[in-house]
This record gives sequence, C-alpha cells and structure tokens, in this order.
Amino acid sequence: GFFMSLSDIVRANAAAITLGCAMLIAAVWWLLRQPAVRAALTSALAVIPGIGDILMFYRTSLFCRNLGLLLGCGVTLSAALRILVDVMAVTSSRAPWSAAADRVRHGGKLSQALSADNMLPPMALRMLRLGEETGQLPTLSTRIAEFYESKLQRGLDRVVGIVGPAAILLISVVVGGLIVSIMTALLSVTQLVG
Repeated sequence: GFFMSLSDIVRANAAAITLGCAMLIAAVWWLLRQPAVRAALTSALAVIPGIGDILMFYRTSLFCRNLGLLLGCGVTLSAALRILVDVMAVTSSRAPWSAAADRVRHGGKLSQALSADNMLPPMALRMLRLGEETGQLPTLSTRIAEFYESKLQRGLDRVVGIVGPAAILLISVVVGGLIVSIMTALLSVTQLVG
C-alpha cells in the first residue's frame, strides 16, 4: 500500500531527505529571524478566527505590562515608548509603534497616538486615556495588562482545547491508515501463498 511505497522511497533517498530537512529547518530559522517576515506571519495568523484575538490580547498585555513597569520606575513616557518600539516590533510591524512614539514625543496624547492604527483594543485605549487624565498611567497600565493576560490565558485554553482533540484525531487516522496498509499487504501475501 501507500505506506509501504513511502517507506521504500524514504529508505532509498535517506541522505537526500535528511539534507533537505536540515536545509529547510535552517531556512525557516533564518526567515523567522527577519522582522519583516515575523510581522507578515503575525498578520497572516491574525486572520484566522480566534487567533487574531489572542494576538491582540498578547500585544496589549505586553505593551501595558512594560509601560506600567517603565513608568513605575521613573522613566519618562517618551523614553518608555522608544524602548517599547523595540519590544513591540516582535509582535507586529515596527512602523505603527514608532509613529505613535513620535506623535507622543511631539506633544500628542498616548491614547490618541495608539488609536490611529488600531494597535490596542478600544477598552484598553479608554483606560489609558483615563490614566493620562488622572495621572495614574503606571497603575492603570498594570491593571490593563492583568486584565488582558487573563483574557489571553482563557483564549489559549480554548485553542488548546480544540487543537488537542484534533491532533489525537489526526494521529488516529495516520495510525489507522498504517494498520490497514500492513493488513492489506499481509492478506495479499497470504492469498499468494494459499
């Protein structure tokens, strides 16, 4: 059957397949180290239902947690945003974060600068605006981070709850196909002998 033919092909070309797999792993590793490729991959994943929300929760919690930490340690807002541009470039394109930091450096409000490119959810932006108006930006940033970290955890639990059974089903189909292939080969050998 299919699995027996596949086994013969793999044995006949083991060196070439091993070299090809090593080159593929090296190429993927190199590509994932490129910021533009990571940003494009993140954008592509964000289209998948459920994954886009998880990426938004992660991005929001990462930004707000680090913003609260930096501001709480006495770093100025514009200096904190310059630092956060590098941190946030891991999760998405660097350009909108850099543009937001420039808008704040030139006197704009943080919440307005971040709302320009839908970088954070509306509720997080409203809380940041409230923090700016009341002078409690470090405290509220930390609270926003905690809120979105809990949403992120719930979202990840949901995805794992779906992926786990799907992986078991896929493995079952592959193992079942392998068993059917071996049984078919054994039956054909038995018929030839008999």
